[in-house]
Amino acid sequence: MSTTGSGGGAHGGARGGDMLAALSVLALLIPQAMAYAMLAGLPPAAGLFCAAAAPLGYALRGSSPYLAVGPVAIICLLVASGLQPLAEPGSARYGELAIVLTMMVASIYLALALARAGFIANFLGHPAIIGFNAAGALVTAASQLKPLCGFPKDVARDATASNPWPALLHLGHASLLTLAFGLATIAVLVVMPRLQRRVPAGLLACVAAGLTAWALDLPSRGLPVVGSVPRSLPSFAWPSPGLAELRALLPTALSVAIVGYGSSVAIAKALAVKQRQRIDPNRELWGLALSNAAAALVGPLPASGSLARTVVNMQSGARTRVAGVLAGVGVMVAVFAIGPSFAVLPMAVLAGIVMHGALQLVDLREARAIWRTHRSDAATMVLTFVITLVVGLVEGLAAGLVVALVLFVVRTATPHTAELGRIPGSMVYRNSQRFAVETCPQVGILRLDAPLYFANARFLEDRVHGMLAERPDMVLIAIDCSGIADVDATAVQSLRNLTVSLRERGNDIHLIGPIGPVRDLLVRTGLCDLLGEGNLHRTIIEAAPTLMARISRDFCEMQCKVSAFPDCTLIPRAGAKSADSEAARFSPQI
Repeated sequence: MSTTGSGGGAHGGARGGDMLAALSVLALLIPQAMAYAMLAGLPPAAGLFCAAAAPLGYALRGSSPYLAVGPVAIICLLVASGLQPLAEPGSARYGELAIVLTMMVASIYLALALARAGFIANFLGHPAIIGFNAAGALVTAASQLKPLCGFPKDVARDATASNPWPALLHLGHASLLTLAFGLATIAVLVVMPRLQRRVPAGLLACVAAGLTAWALDLPSRGLPVVGSVPRSLPSFAWPSPGLAELRALLPTALSVAIVGYGSSVAIAKALAVKQRQRIDPNRELWGLALSNAAAALVGPLPASGSLARTVVNMQSGARTRVAGVLAGVGVMVAVFAIGPSFAVLPMAVLAGIVMHGALQLVDLREARAIWRTHRSDAATMVLTFVITLVVGLVEGLAAGLVVALVLFVVRTATPHTAELGRIPGSMVYRNSQRFAVETCPQVGILRLDAPLYFANARFLEDRVHGMLAERPDMVLIAIDCSGIADVDATAVQSLRNLTVSLRERGNDIHLIGPIGPVRDLLVRTGLCDLLGEGNLHRTIIEAAPTLMARISRDFCEMQCKVSAFPDCTLIPRAGAKSADSEAARFSPQI
């Protein structure tokens, strides 16, 4: 009895939390959906139907209970920049190509989901994302100057979604009436959350502006408004794209998929950490594939996770993905119940909402943190920002990906290495450049802190030969493999060549602590047979007796004054005191 009651109470609490969260998100979703559709060059109704359908698809397979999926500013800007060179915004062909683009995005997600390629989110590094978002935010904000200022149709015709900057030259043609609505909207969005967080500022601005425009009959005085919002699905014909159009849309589709997936997973993971939950990246691919497929059928606009709406969803008490479904249903109810009321909504209000939302993407705190962290990361961020701002969104995203991959290769091609030595009186080996340690003149212990592959295999060979050239007394090289997570075929061949060349000159090589998968690979490739079991060790301490047995005992007795291995204390020295005995003399006896 008690269990049933408890379960019913829990389910009731979840339902209540989901319902409250849906209402809260709905107040933010309706104005944003219309505004972002306008940003994409599509009618506001397209954004509303996308906002209604996308959560239904995501709820089927997505893994986050909080992620609010629907139209997003940066995605809509990518859509506009990709479609405007191919068709006139507002035309039937433009809408048809938007359907094609959304289906292509869904297909990319589906292919990645089938391949279980959720790891691709890691390829676009954080510095590139911060730079891309900042530049994209400025481009998005600038793209709204035309509707915000109410330019006549023949003014700033050369300003496009990907190159909005010519609009800055025509600010003198702004309509004061239209500009007043836009600036007032931005003011409400900035001030209202500071005064009363529970009041949905965007919805309040839309209602107030719509009532004002209707009461004063401002559309008849030239105020641009949304116009009629149909209560039926947008009337776009099912497209029949040619091969040339598919090729032209592919870069945009890939960009939308990469940005959409990367941002969605980042948002979902950030909230999951706070709630001690886990996100499955592969399920996120399925969720985004289904949400975009659903959006393509009713509202031709790619969908992605929205940070602002997701935070509102979680803070308002959402427990499951049902909250997103309820918000989508709420959008449909609003369209059919009060759709005609949207007709008098000034376009400048939607432009103000887009401009304010876009500028929230500029994360100066993260940019400063990246600037202080690493010069190469800062360079990636700045380069991505500049190329996105000056050249284009797709080009900027591609630059961020390329720079991140190049930096990865550069960093791993010249990886961090450390010669290890023993901390006196202990069984611990550390970096000789950072700790006061003792190193053996006849044995060089080298640690490599990176995967060993084609880009750095030669680097390791040069490092080993350099150590031997600098120290003529060195006989053995012991490579600490604990930091080597992977080895490729080139690296195996390099280790084979290194082993042969060292033995030809009277030296030898030992491998210490290779992890299981690396050791298995060395066995499969025959490198273990070449080295011999006596040259493979689990730890430095375990290797010490073998290493000491293969070096010159006379050198140890007559010339060496350090104790690089524990058993060095057993070797009689010519008048030398071992560090271990000195450490023991000053240590308390137990």
